Amino acid sequence: MASQGGLGGLGGLGGLGGLGGLGGSLADAYAAPMTVDALVTHRDATVQPTDDAAAPLKLRDIDDSDALERWEPWVRGTIAHQVLLGTLHIDKADGGATLWAMEHAAAAAKQATPSATFTKLATLVRPSEPVFARQLKLVLSWAELRSERGAEVLAQIDNQFAFLASVVYLHPSRTPRTLELLATALQCAVSIEMRLKHALGCWRPVELSPQVQPMITTPGHGSLPSGHATQAYMAAYVLRRLLDLDADHRISLQLERQAARIATHRVVAGVHYPVDSMAGRLLGTALGEYFVARSVEGSAEYASRVFNGRCAALLAEPTMDFHPQAQPLDAEDPEGLYCRGTASHGFGTLPPLGHLWRAAHKEWEDRRGQL
Repeated sequence: MASQGGLGGLGGLGGLGGLGGLGGSLADAYAAPMTVDALVTHRDATVQPTDDAAAPLKLRDIDDSDALERWEPWVRGTIAHQVLLGTLHIDKADGGATLWAMEHAAAAAKQATPSATFTKLATLVRPSEPVFARQLKLVLSWAELRSERGAEVLAQIDNQFAFLASVVYLHPSRTPRTLELLATALQCAVSIEMRLKHALGCWRPVELSPQVQPMITTPGHGSLPSGHATQAYMAAYVLRRLLDLDADHRISLQLERQAARIATHRVVAGVHYPVDSMAGRLLGTALGEYFVARSVEGSAEYASRVFNGRCAALLAEPTMDFHPQAQPLDAEDPEGLYCRGTASHGFGTLPPLGHLWRAAHKEWEDRRGQL
């Protein structure tokens, strides 16, 4: 998953190997040749092997969330990821793409059925070609920051967790379940953003101009929405909710600033336009809200969001830099860049996600009141 933005780097986090991309590993922790040979000869220590059976096993109910504790972290994450994706659907319409979700957990448990009710989570309307032409000027001008920001650009290709940890005290030994939850959330983001990138089919800056000369390899998938922006904003939202912080809390604001900077560096590197980051900001926030709604009991309300790539402001001269504070996500203007619906929808908790959330939430019990 290294090339898909932000997930790499978890492999070495003390016991969390395999979380980067949730691909897991079948490697044996004791598979050193000397240890294997020693374990073979060590059979002599078994004085009298017998056929005595242990107590009969009691099979657990299907989808027993408590049984998740028997598995490795990447297995738990893969199960939760599959269950969550089973509630989501994407289709294309009118120059854009819409992300839909099944409203009730009961319907999700049975997967999509003719009676399942879907509601809109987020709609991304593709910008026009003139928008990208104007945005290209910003990509070229931001290239001046490459020598100053080069280390950050490289460090953030595969690892956003170090930058989140610089705001909130994340550590593989102290907060392993929080890191596990975030890895699951980001893997969901990768799956959704890749499908949307394909549906929207936006070209990369280097395909519009040879003068871009990206400082890193341009990824082999579409430009909008930015995957790094999507993942960074989703992680920021999930962390804020996990710590029970208001949107205007100093930590919440700093997490947002980190997400904005990570997104901006993809433009500096020459592989994205600012408008890609703007779309990723909305998608990441929407996915974060949905992830929490499916993880937290009683967190049922949700309002759909729209990113309007046809917004008139994007067709003006390219002075519309990526400043989230000047672009409120909760605006209700359908002609604006962002629009949030007023209707709320109900979602039920998905057991695997609820289990992961409770384990991560518990890690912050003693510190939550001190933040």
